[in-house]
This record gives sequence, C-alpha cells and structure tokens, in this order.
Amino acid sequence: MTKKIPPHLATQTVAADQPRKAARHGKIEEVFTDVFIVRGRMPSTAARPLFERLFIHFSRTMTIVRQVNDEGEAELTLFNTLRLNEKTLDQLAQLGRVKHVVRLGSFHGVDDGFYVNRFTAKYWIVDGMINADGLRSSPDVLSNEGGNLPPLTGSTLFEFDGLAYPEAIYLLSATNTRPAIAITTDSIQNHTSLFDRDNSLLVSFGIWRIGLAGEARLGPIWLREQTPRTTTKEAANTGRPPSRREVSAFFKPQFERLLDTCDFEALIAGHGWPIRAAAKVSIQRSIDDQLLVR
Repeated sequence: MTKKIPPHLATQTVAADQPRKAARHGKIEEVFTDVFIVRGRMPSTAARPLFERLFIHFSRTMTIVRQVNDEGEAELTLFNTLRLNEKTLDQLAQLGRVKHVVRLGSFHGVDDGFYVNRFTAKYWIVDGMINADGLRSSPDVLSNEGGNLPPLTGSTLFEFDGLAYPEAIYLLSATNTRPAIAITTDSIQNHTSLFDRDNSLLVSFGIWRIGLAGEARLGPIWLREQTPRTTTKEAANTGRPPSRREVSAFFKPQFERLLDTCDFEALIAGHGWPIRAAAKVSIQRSIDDQLLVR
C-alpha cells in the first residue's frame, strides 16, 4: 500500500467557514507605542496523530498595530494571526476595529479567515500564496509598487526572491515614540529562552538541537525548505535536501540585502519574543554563524 503523503503546510489553510477553536494564549501586551503582541500556542486538530496532539505543540506570536484614521477612529492591522478566545477578543475590540489582516508567511495563516470574516477585514497576502476558501473578499497582493500596503504610515515590504513558498518581512517606520520595527514570520525567530510555556518539552529540545535557540536566529528548517533544489536531473532524482553551501549561496545575499536596504531597530517575530533594540546586530551574528560555509 502506498503511504499517503500529507500536503505541505504552505498549501494548507483552514477554510474561513470552518474556524478552529482558540488555543491557549496569553494577554494582549503593548510592547511599543500602538504595537501589541499576543503569544500563544499553535492548535492541533483531531486529524493529527495522537502523539503529536499530546506532545508536539509550539508557540507563535501575533502582532497588532494600531493607527488612528482621518476620522479619528482607531484601526487595527493584524500580522501572523492567532485565534483569540471571546474574553481576549473583547480586549482587542477596546483597542480599535480590526481593518486589515496580513499574511507574511506561507506556513502561517490558519486563523486568517476567522478575522477576515468576523470583522469584514481587508486581507493581504504575499504574491503567490494560497489563501483560505470561503473568504468574504478576495485578498490583495502586498507590493511596494503603488503603495499597495495597509495604510500604516511609512510602512514598506521586504520580499525574499525565489523561495519555494512566498514569505516577506513587514517594516514599520519609526515614530516619535517608537523605533522602526521589522515584523517577521518564520525567516527570523527569537527563542531567547527554552522555558516557553507554549512550547512542549520535545519542541524546546528540538529548538535547542537544531540551533534555533538564541536571539534573531534564522529558521534552520525554513532555510532548508525554502532553498530551491538544484535543477539538474541527477539532483532531482535523488530528492536530496540542499547542502549547507547551497543554502548559504541562496540566502546570504538576501539577508545582507535586508540589512543594507531596510531601516529598523526592533524586531517582532512570528515565533518567540520581541527584540527591542539592535536587532540588525543580532541578525548579522546569526548570518555569520548560520550562513558562512567554513
């Protein structure tokens, strides 16, 4: 019997008319002026193996940006959505009205449909992404050209080139009360402690084992999954994963382009805790450690 291979995470999103329940999560925290986060657990489903449902769960972080429109109303833009329970949704409503939902990473998005439909929010995705079924409106493609971005003053987009599954980094400009901030999904993570209540023990061990523990680390699994395979027939037939040298050759110039062309001081990742200052220094250390072939 042929073993059925499950679809890749990047091709799966929960249909908007079948929202999953809220998983365990914390409170809404203001980490910078008008920038908030909620940290919680990625939910599992009955379709997943029992062992995974019991012992494999990992944390994720949603970012909320508030901005007042011309009419004086507070509007919210959500990144890396995390389904909240009703009590925390009431707290969210006190911040403002959810107007925009942004999907930056192909491996995230299972809760986007819930927010898009509940709040009739505008949905934004990176070019080439597969979005959920049953949305009340078609998503817009994020682009710096023509300013096709959520109306956050001075915001820009950094797109990775040639990935197997699209991903981008969103950049918020500095204001008088906060630094410039980079919002990432899986490309850059920030697991500065293995004592994370939203990670299972096995996941925390895995984070340490693969070299993801630390400040502003480049996701090792993400790097490998996103590096295009060598196009030669021989390499295609072997199905081998990309070598460290291939990963470095593909990604090192892109992360260096991020540091050279984008202005930011802080970073909020889709996994882990915020970096409040000198984020570029930490990213450069990770590039030197993870992408230099010795």
